Amino acid sequence: MPLLVKGWSILTDDSASIDAVINRADEFEINHLQLSHHIIMDLRQVKEPEKEKQINHLLEKAHQSGIGELVVWDHALYPLDYYPEEFKTGPEGTIDLDNPVFWTWFKQDYRDMIALIPQVDGLILTFIETGARAERQYSRSLKSEAEKLALVINSVADVVVGELDKKLYIRTFSYSDSEYDAIIGCIEHLKYDEIILMMKETPHDFFLTHPNDKYAGTIDRPTIIEFDIGNEFNGQGVIANTWPEYVLKRWGDFVARKNIIGYVARTDRNGTTSVIDKPSEILLYALQQYSNDTTVAADKVYDDFITLEYGSEALPYLKPAFKSAFDIVTSSLYTLGTNTANHSSLDFDPYPSSYARHVSGKWIDPPLVYVKLKYLN
Repeated sequence: MPLLVKGWSILTDDSASIDAVINRADEFEINHLQLSHHIIMDLRQVKEPEKEKQINHLLEKAHQSGIGELVVWDHALYPLDYYPEEFKTGPEGTIDLDNPVFWTWFKQDYRDMIALIPQVDGLILTFIETGARAERQYSRSLKSEAEKLALVINSVADVVVGELDKKLYIRTFSYSDSEYDAIIGCIEHLKYDEIILMMKETPHDFFLTHPNDKYAGTIDRPTIIEFDIGNEFNGQGVIANTWPEYVLKRWGDFVARKNIIGYVARTDRNGTTSVIDKPSEILLYALQQYSNDTTVAADKVYDDFITLEYGSEALPYLKPAFKSAFDIVTSSLYTLGTNTANHSSLDFDPYPSSYARHVSGKWIDPPLVYVKLKYLN
C-alpha cells in the first residue's frame, strides 16, 4: 500500500522548538502534522481564549509552510465533571449512554469546538483510558465495552467526518492482550470507512526492548504507525538517541504489512527536548530515507547524516559514538531488559510501573531477553 501519510507530532509548547519543527518539515517531506500533549490534549481546551489563539496561530503558520494536513489531539469522553449533571443519571453518577438528548448535546459541543479552530483538518481521537471511560458508563442496551467505545467514536465521527468532511484518526494502545479484544471489537462497530487507525510501534508504551505491536496492520482498516522519536523513556534526545538500525528494523516490518499507509513520528517530549538540530535527528532522517528506499542500510544512514550535518572529516569520530548510544541507554536506563527509569530520570525506586507494567517479557513468547556482556580491557 502506498505511503499516504508522512507525519510528525509536536508535544512541546516551547515556541522555538515548534518553529524549528515547522520550518524543517518540508525538507523531510512531511505532509501531516499533529499538535498534541503540551500544546493540546483535549479539543475542549480551545474554549480557553489563549489556547484558541495559540492553536489558530500554529495552524496558520503550518499551513503557510506547506504542510497539507494539520490535526489536533483529543480524548473522549472527558472527565465526568465536564458534562452537565442532567446527563449523569446512571448508577454512581455515571452518564446514561441510552439518553439521546446526551448525544445531541455531545455532537453540538463538537460542532462548537471545531468552529473555534476552522483551519484544522481533523482530529486524533484517543478513546481508551480517557477521563470518563466510556466502558464504565451506564447503558441498558449496549452489552459490551466494545459497543460503548464504538458509540463514542461514531458520535464524534458523525460531526467530524459526516458533517464537516474532516479527517478522524483513532489512536489505540493497550496494556494487555485482553484489552485489545475490546479495542478490536469496537472497530467492528464503526460506521465510517474513512476513520483511520493510529497505532504505536510497540504494545503499551515506547520501550526499546518491547517487540513490534503484533496487531498493527492486521486490522482491515488504513493504519498509521506512531513512532516515539522523542524517546520519552530512553533519554528524550538529551541523552543521545542515535540508533537508525533500530528504526529501520521496526519500520521495515510495519511498512510491509497490509494496511499500513504511513507513519507519524514524535519530535520531542517536552520543553527543549526536540530532536530537530540535534544528533538524534538521525532517527527522523532514517524514517524518511527508508520510506523512499526500502533497501537503504543503517550504515548508509549513519554515513550520509553525519556527513551532511557535521562534514566528512567528522565521520570517523562521530560514527562510533553514534553507534554506541543504544548500548549506553540500554545499560543505564534498563536493567536486564526492563526499563527501570522514570521517564528517562534515574529515580528507580519511586516508580513501581517499571517492575509491573513496563516489563517487555509480557509481550514476548517465550518471555526471554538476552543480555550481552562486554568487557573493557
